[in-house]
Amino acid sequence: MRKSSLSDEQLEKLLSQMPKIKDSRDPKDIYQNIEMKLGKRKQRTWILPSAAAAAALLLFFILAPNIMNWQDSAEKPVEMKAGKSSSSADIASENNTFEAKDEQAEITAREETGENNTSENHTSQYDEPSKNNAEIESNDQNSLRSVEADASETAVYEEDLAGKEILTYAIPDKTAQNIVPVSVLVEEDPAKSKFQLFEDNMSRLTEEEWGLKDYYPLNASFSFDQENRALTVDVPLDHPYSMSSSAEQMLEQVLSNIMSNLEIEKINLETEGQKGIEFSHYGYREEFVPETGNGNLIYYFLYPNGSESKPFMVPLREKLNSIKDALRAMKENRAENNLQASIPKDINFEAEEIQDRKLLIRFESESEIIDNESTLHAIEAILLTAKEFNFETVKIENADVDKIGKFDLTNDLKVPVAANKRELPN
Repeated sequence: MRKSSLSDEQLEKLLSQMPKIKDSRDPKDIYQNIEMKLGKRKQRTWILPSAAAAAALLLFFILAPNIMNWQDSAEKPVEMKAGKSSSSADIASENNTFEAKDEQAEITAREETGENNTSENHTSQYDEPSKNNAEIESNDQNSLRSVEADASETAVYEEDLAGKEILTYAIPDKTAQNIVPVSVLVEEDPAKSKFQLFEDNMSRLTEEEWGLKDYYPLNASFSFDQENRALTVDVPLDHPYSMSSSAEQMLEQVLSNIMSNLEIEKINLETEGQKGIEFSHYGYREEFVPETGNGNLIYYFLYPNGSESKPFMVPLREKLNSIKDALRAMKENRAENNLQASIPKDINFEAEEIQDRKLLIRFESESEIIDNESTLHAIEAILLTAKEFNFETVKIENADVDKIGKFDLTNDLKVPVAANKRELPN
């Protein structure tokens, strides 16, 4: 900006030549105007803080519930912790109760389903011993139940026959060393003879499941003359019953068993409708005549599925003079037949006939008689053998217990109807 070249005197002269300004307003009006302007400025400066305060208040009302909820949630752990401190004994007791219930529920679930699968969990290492103890107890309970189930009687008794027909099949074991009589119960059918029921149920036998040879149904057709009690067995040309001497012997024992159990007096043999069967060992035969061996049947144990399974009672024909000799022989294994003793060696007793067809077994004092499956099955073997010697009842004395399994030792025990009861599939 250029510096003015006018002097002060020249400026004063110019200003004095300008027209004079005169305000004709009343001084009061001027004052009021000035005061009003000052009031408006003050009002503007007050409005802005007031609006900010109102906005802040509105935000407070919006956010206040969330803040309060957050405070409540933050305070809950503190309150719970305080509650635990004040009643720790009560809560510890409740926790123990809940843990016991959970463990019992877990044990019960495993027992019902039979599953022992372990699921992932986040329990501490101090919980593991109690859980392991629970699992051991559960396994022990399962073992006890399985022992009780295996300890059930193996034979058929009179009380089992209500509305049932008993059918006994002679089945070879897997080694073809022994013939096992297996008895099944089926519903009575007035429209069918016992032989018809016998023939109808051949295919239902589960020999392999029982640990025996798959032998039935027989590869033959049958016709039964009930009036003359005569059975005709007709085999095909390629029948398997003359392949070896053992195969012929098995068929002979099976047919002999059929004659005995079904009260058949004669068996006629045919091959595809023609009289007779040509055997490689026995030669040509038109009828079957069972051997009438001397001696009585003595029962031993066969464990085809291992010693932990229920034994089969297998009869061997022994030329013994008395029941005493038979019971003594039952304490020895029969290794040549893969059979085990049916009376433990540490059980000693005296046997005598005290009445007609009544046998007395008096245990000696050093013999420990307990209620378990071994003793139960030994008593069944004694009853079956006693039946072969024409005894109808057995009285047991001087035992350490009054009951073994289903047997009440305070009463006379009736001999079984048949050996080796097994179930047929539905």
